[in-house]
Amino acid sequence: MDVYKTEEEQVEAIKKWWSENGKSLIIGVVIGVTAIFGWRAYETHNATQAQAASILYEQLLLASRENDTENMRALSDDIIRNYNSSTYAIFSKLMLAKLESESNNFENAEKHLQSILDNKNNDFEHVVTMRLVRVLIANNKLDKAKKLITGVEPGQFKSHYEELRGDILVKQGNFKEAARAYQNALINSLNTEDSQSILQMKLDDLGRS
Repeated sequence: MDVYKTEEEQVEAIKKWWSENGKSLIIGVVIGVTAIFGWRAYETHNATQAQAASILYEQLLLASRENDTENMRALSDDIIRNYNSSTYAIFSKLMLAKLESESNNFENAEKHLQSILDNKNNDFEHVVTMRLVRVLIANNKLDKAKKLITGVEPGQFKSHYEELRGDILVKQGNFKEAARAYQNALINSLNTEDSQSILQMKLDDLGRS
């Protein structure tokens, strides 16, 4: 049996349903279409931004190979200013920190590295932390370097952190504890000849102190 007995009843039912639900339906369709196009526009914008940042970073790498420090600084600043949320901005800050360290501008190097850590980007946490510790050691901020190491869960990087702890202790004149740190670094090293030979050399230097 038909729910509606006549066409008139069907038409009246449709009219009634439309008056009750038509506005909501239109709004829903508009929102849905807007969301689709909005998401596509967002994805397109992100892709365009990533491509632009990538091109600038390629230019930065070229400037680095040519040792064009002036252009390296300009390109790094450009990437950081315009694409600060991208991974390229992190690489640019690392590049600037390296340049500043090589020029003995340790305060500026520290700022660049600290800004990366402040963003809580775990993918780069250990690399950046270790570089920052080296900068702090070079700048004789030994207590700050030691505190930074103490607050890190080293994981697979224990050998590197122990070596850095040894470097701090050497600068503090605590050669006995430094030797212990270097020995711990040797024990936890990945058995690579380069890393072990450097650690052994540091231990030998302590033995002659």
